[in-house]
Amino acid sequence: MLRLTIERKRRGLSQAQLARLADVHPATLSRLEAGKLFAYAGWRRRLGRVLGVPGDELFDQADGPASARAERREAANDEP
Repeated sequence: MLRLTIERKRRGLSQAQLARLADVHPATLSRLEAGKLFAYAGWRRRLGRVLGVPGDELFDQADGPASARAERREAANDEP
């Protein structure tokens, strides 16, 4: 799942609400979340600004290798 979807849901926003706030067409947001459309820089910036997350990070797979590495780093920092 894309971090975009996770952050949107975390804030209790529907796709339509986020699309309106970020000035992105709802169909575009749907296709972005489905991974069917390339996220141009302007869209990334606007979505990131609304969600309070760097736009480039919104298009990382939240359950992919990058997040697994982050979880391992976090676990390593918690060890005594």
